[in-house]
Amino acid sequence: MFHVKKGFAVLIIIGLIAAGLFIADSQTEDGLWETLEYHLLPDPMANNTYDAGECTYHVFEKVKAQGDMIETSWRDADQWAENAAADGYTVNDEPKIGAILQTERGELGHVAYIESINEDGSIHISEMNYTEPYEVTQRTITSDNTDRYSYIHPKENPRPKDLETQS
Repeated sequence: MFHVKKGFAVLIIIGLIAAGLFIADSQTEDGLWETLEYHLLPDPMANNTYDAGECTYHVFEKVKAQGDMIETSWRDADQWAENAAADGYTVNDEPKIGAILQTERGELGHVAYIESINEDGSIHISEMNYTEPYEVTQRTITSDNTDRYSYIHPKENPRPKDLETQS
């Protein structure tokens, strides 16, 4: 008899917990699980694992500042388009503001961040280590040369925690 009462009490407690979770889930804008995931899982852009002073480092920081995300495991710039496509990112021949210009040319390739697109179809980029490490430069790629590059389109960062704390 004691075991039946104890089992019944446990079932009531479990039911109350489940009801409480259901009510809490309906009270949050995105749902309880999404809210918990946002606060408990790490920001995928929290740590820049690319080498400081390199083009990859600069592009990671630019993407992060926009609240978007890319992966930290794409290795050298010459591998970014292939690795991005394998990770489900859109990689194409269409430059867009906020996209990453990528080329395999050079010893390790190169990446740059698209700052703007001009009316004539040329693109204005910022980049690091085009001439020397740590140096951030800007230049314009003419419209007749934009087809020489691949363009990686970052995804929206689901947890841009660093942006909240910087505001």
